[in-house]
Amino acid sequence: MSNNNYKCDLPQKNKFSISKTIISIIPWMIVSGLLWAGVFVKPTVTIEKVETPAIEPRDNIYGVDVVDSENIWLVGSYGKILRSNDSGSTWRLQKTKETNHFQDVSAWNNNKAVSVGNTGVVLITEDSGETWKEIIVPKNEVANKLLRVHTYINGEAWSVGEFGAILKTNDYGRSWGKMREDEDVILNDIIKINDSKVIAVGEFGTILISDNDGDSWSLVELDFDIESSLMAIEFKDQFNGLAVGLDGLIIKTEDGGITWQRVETSGGKVSEHLMDIIWDENRNVWFSVGNKGVWVEIDNSLENLKSGIFDKMDLSWHTEINLVDGEYVAVGANVGKFSPKYNKFVELSDKLVW
Repeated sequence: MSNNNYKCDLPQKNKFSISKTIISIIPWMIVSGLLWAGVFVKPTVTIEKVETPAIEPRDNIYGVDVVDSENIWLVGSYGKILRSNDSGSTWRLQKTKETNHFQDVSAWNNNKAVSVGNTGVVLITEDSGETWKEIIVPKNEVANKLLRVHTYINGEAWSVGEFGAILKTNDYGRSWGKMREDEDVILNDIIKINDSKVIAVGEFGTILISDNDGDSWSLVELDFDIESSLMAIEFKDQFNGLAVGLDGLIIKTEDGGITWQRVETSGGKVSEHLMDIIWDENRNVWFSVGNKGVWVEIDNSLENLKSGIFDKMDLSWHTEINLVDGEYVAVGANVGKFSPKYNKFVELSDKLVW
């Protein structure tokens, strides 16, 4: 009996031959496809622009000046100058050819400012920082770093630094005069408290005072020994002032700098270096900053002191402090705003843009 439903199979040998042929062709098909793609397919490459932050990790910002509630200047390492027009929310880099570290900046107004720094470098701007011009100032053959500069009305400014340097300008920084002979002492800060009285402070408790607008200077003799350097000085009026320094040093004067006393408060003492101090008229307190993120607040009576740390997780040092809209802008190893109302420090580095 026959079966009409039958299956026709290919010979076994032919099946192996076909499989072998297909396998041998596959590599050539892949190579041909790649060659075709390389010749006829043009890839589209999208490269996202990576913006360099205005403040990089290696930067230190040494100086700050607040012109008004919106305009702030910062200066620091490797010739860096930054300007904010929105109270510090964003920053823009101002280009210079300078590579020396800037130590401080001060402005006469929104257009005119001066920056000083290492090797006696002095730059001024008259167009809100769009351009900066280097100014040649008197120098000595030993050391010329300028550490602080302060501007006053009618184009006047004073700067101090290494080797006892005291420089003055009366024409918005276009020319500078040397106000005293060289001396082997570093002066860290200077302030003018009335039309004729100027006071400078520095190493080893040095206090120099002039009652004739810098024509001559006298060394203030203290009734107590100071081994630490004075780093900053501030007055709230022409009679009452404080100076702060290393090892938590705080001294006061109530007679325009003629005599000085140590500040003794119920809040105890601070051992960290204090680098700057300001008078906050709205809150009626003195506010100081320094090493390891420390801040110090002293009331108007100079009897009560309290201190703290900006951020316990970041013990950065700060060299200068300024006021803007009721908050303190602190600069140094980082840049931040401290709100005394909320006892909160907000680092501004993440808000810095080109």
